[in-house]
Amino acid sequence: MGVNYKIPFENRLTFVPALSYSMMGYKVTFNQPSYPPDLLAKDNDTRMHEIDVDPLLQYDITKTPDHFFLRAGPSFNFILSGKEKFNLSTGETVDRNMKFSVTSGYGRYLAGIVAQVGFETSHGFTIYAQYMQQLMSMNNEIDGPSIRNRMVGITFGKFLYSTKK
Repeated sequence: MGVNYKIPFENRLTFVPALSYSMMGYKVTFNQPSYPPDLLAKDNDTRMHEIDVDPLLQYDITKTPDHFFLRAGPSFNFILSGKEKFNLSTGETVDRNMKFSVTSGYGRYLAGIVAQVGFETSHGFTIYAQYMQQLMSMNNEIDGPSIRNRMVGITFGKFLYSTKK
């Protein structure tokens, strides 16, 4: 769920800043001790709520009102909250809020890259396929595993106001 805005600035090139919400997460089974979540954890199931700010560039393949486009750029991700559930080797189950920090545990601020390919109509409808890959690990522990989420999706949208005729 999100919003974006097209700002044309050169021929078929436009600036498309976007703001979106996503729920992401992962499930993993450990084959060695891992912190976070806990050195005794056997597995981990996480869910995070995040806001993404994506300042993207769009290239329209043709100048016609109905056209295909390519869009790409950076993604700045801000995790609002998260929950994790994991089983310990002692037999206990832990269900808790994720612990975020700038220096240890999970990182709340991330960056990635986004690539999209899609189609826009003269009536303001758009559809595109998207791939996002985080470039940095959300694990702040030096000896911890790398946690770099990625997302693949399809988006359907409608421009609320269009100057195209």
